[in-house]
Amino acid sequence: MFTGHTESISPPKPSQLNPEVQLVDLAVKIDTEKVASNQEAYQIQSLLEFQRLANYFSVAQIFLRANALQSRPLTKDDVKQRLLGHFGTCPGLNLTYAHLLALISREEAKGNDLKAIYVTGPGHGAPAVLSCLYLEGSISHFYPQYPLTSAGLEKFVKAFSWPGGFPSHVNSETPGAIHEGGELGYALSVAYGSVMDNPDLLTVCVVGDGESETGPTATAWHAHKYLNPVESGAVIPILHVNGFKISERTIPGAMDDLELVALYTGYGYQVRFVEYGTLAKDEAESEEKLLKLNINMAASMEWAYDEIRKIQKAAREDKKPIVKPRWPMIILRTPKGMTGPRSTPKHQLEGSYHSHQVPLPAAFKDDSEFEMLVRWLKSYKIEELIDVQKISDGTSWFVKESALKIIPKALDRRPGMLKESYAGYQPLNLPAFQECGLAEDIKTASLMKAIGKYLTEVVRRNPNSFRIFSPDEFESNKLDGVFDATIRQFQWDPETSEPGGRVIEMLSEHTLQGFLQGYLLTGRHGLFPSYEAFIGIVTTMIEQYAKFRKVAQETKWREPVASLNYIVTSTLWRQEHNGYSHQNPGLIGNLLTLPRHMTRIYLPPDANCAVSVMAHCLNSKDYVNLIVGSKADTPCFLTVDEAERHCVAGLSVWRKYSTEDGVNPDVVLVGIGVEVTVEIIAAAKLLQKEGVRVRVVNVVDLMTLGEPGSHPHALSPEAFNGIFGEDLPVVVNFHGYPQHVQSLLFSRSQSLSRKRFEVLGYIEEGTTTTPWSMLRLNRADRFTISEKAVGLIAAKNSNTAIAVRAAELKAWYLHQNRLQERYVLENGADSEEVSAPVV
Repeated sequence: MFTGHTESISPPKPSQLNPEVQLVDLAVKIDTEKVASNQEAYQIQSLLEFQRLANYFSVAQIFLRANALQSRPLTKDDVKQRLLGHFGTCPGLNLTYAHLLALISREEAKGNDLKAIYVTGPGHGAPAVLSCLYLEGSISHFYPQYPLTSAGLEKFVKAFSWPGGFPSHVNSETPGAIHEGGELGYALSVAYGSVMDNPDLLTVCVVGDGESETGPTATAWHAHKYLNPVESGAVIPILHVNGFKISERTIPGAMDDLELVALYTGYGYQVRFVEYGTLAKDEAESEEKLLKLNINMAASMEWAYDEIRKIQKAAREDKKPIVKPRWPMIILRTPKGMTGPRSTPKHQLEGSYHSHQVPLPAAFKDDSEFEMLVRWLKSYKIEELIDVQKISDGTSWFVKESALKIIPKALDRRPGMLKESYAGYQPLNLPAFQECGLAEDIKTASLMKAIGKYLTEVVRRNPNSFRIFSPDEFESNKLDGVFDATIRQFQWDPETSEPGGRVIEMLSEHTLQGFLQGYLLTGRHGLFPSYEAFIGIVTTMIEQYAKFRKVAQETKWREPVASLNYIVTSTLWRQEHNGYSHQNPGLIGNLLTLPRHMTRIYLPPDANCAVSVMAHCLNSKDYVNLIVGSKADTPCFLTVDEAERHCVAGLSVWRKYSTEDGVNPDVVLVGIGVEVTVEIIAAAKLLQKEGVRVRVVNVVDLMTLGEPGSHPHALSPEAFNGIFGEDLPVVVNFHGYPQHVQSLLFSRSQSLSRKRFEVLGYIEEGTTTTPWSMLRLNRADRFTISEKAVGLIAAKNSNTAIAVRAAELKAWYLHQNRLQERYVLENGADSEEVSAPVV
């Protein structure tokens, strides 16, 4: 494996584009006559028949609750009263899925083993994807309650958007799916993540033209520049331009071919157009257009796959990789709602945004719309494609073989059954965290450098199944020790274009998140380190992913995947140089809203704990793990053995920093985070000088504080009382927003009023200042902790030595803060008193 710290001073690589080429000549031109004159070999008739069935099944799923095969005249009682779904994109999805099946089938006939995944950005086109999966046998394979019989089809059609059935969008209950079909923008990056370190995998990704307007998709078009053809597979992006969103034209729909080819050639692609053309005038012209469309698509899919194989062969077999290879993409122009009703008395439907969702929303009650639905269903002429005899016996697969020739014979090569999409997990070979722990004589260390040392060994041991996706802050975040074992991966940079680079840096958190999701969902492992303030950019992606995995855990045939692991550093407490904009610990609160059993939030207080937590997270499955830690040198509070016991427990009493091992305390001081724990230790010393008995507690696993039963790690009432007491005053100093800890404590019975709990933390007081001043400004410093502790002790019992002196002590601590403020304003730096080591 290539390793090293690169300087990026070499000149960029030259383009493969001919500088003399005219813009109008950039679109790829191929001869479709080979396919047109040999339609049987390319299964054109089977492609057309398969799509007729898939389109019919898509319409049936949206509209019908019974009589799916119209074995008797359709009535309004057969129509669902609650019509849900999106038809407009379905014909294009059925077209592209069918051609992927045909490509796999043709390669199979040649003796080639093509593994392929189908990713759909327009996830609302679930009726199409489900129809294709049913026809290829994947639905029945994973859901035996929907067999390939007429009775099975009846159940399948009714189940769409029906309580207890399939949802209206693609999700993890959908065989073959590796992408949640809700929020738009991430399909392309997920597709590219899926093929990294999967050299034999092809992922076909359909990007809707509405989705293409999103920022995440705009940056994801650059993803091929991070794909090494030696070690990774390939993606065929298909931009499906049907022209409209839900109620408006799309940007690509308003662009002509010249504008589109200029844009996507600039991204680095070879662009091939496949176009239906203007709307057909009659049925005969429609059939002719669909035939030409499928001939063009078959030729274009073969061209795209051949181009991929050329790029891979040059890199793998010839050992002469193409410089800046121009990967293929297809721009598919078809009318929205193709094959659907042309119009109603009120609106045009086919070729209009009015076909986006349910084109005939009143079909269950309106005579005119019902009759249009009947004609629409009949227009697919499925009676020509089914065996009536087999329908009547109710136990046999009734679709004629001619419509199914495109389906691969090997079950595990049908996209819905490909193992990589649902059962690809392989564990990492991980070193014991103790091997990378710090010696006891080391007093201060950077948590990130310690984690970097551990990750270096992880990379060495797992050169093909572990990647780090970092948004351009890797060295700044002090994880660059990993470059002792690897390099960055960026194919267009001459210094990082060799195979094996395990670190991808790109200033698009969305794209990196998509890479990571695709990588994990196909069985591998990854890590996403980031500045704390900007990890929130991918919050909704995390939420969508968590929903996908929650349902996956409830889906019997889905196997676990590696956890989604985040490290956030360059935290708010040490962003005094960048200022207020770089101070945001909000992701913690967002994760608290996720399904609790999936969420793990760790705030290791020192380097040994950080390495222990990192090892644990990389060994876990199906969690969303967040590690929050400082990159600055901070005290080493615990030995390796102490760190192991502390992290296993999730929290513990730090006896060596407490009064007489923490027995019979006047107050409990709790640190949750790095800098805030330093202040807890300092406050403990201040209070002990005044005769206060303190118990110092540190929490590394935030979820231990939650309501019993709300989380697997939540402390039992007995364990909680053993650490925090039943009526002891408690001051908590938290890394993030106080309300997040308060929300966890709220349901604790003895904490309902929280009169005995004082929670300190970040209260949105930020600026460009000194490191310790950030703590002072947010009232999370040692003097404020001490002042709050004295107040709680006095409130509990006014007839104690501390209560008698409470007013004096509180005033003194407040005075100390004012002295520190004055010192900073005069000297521009923190005083020795507050910056000196606490241990």
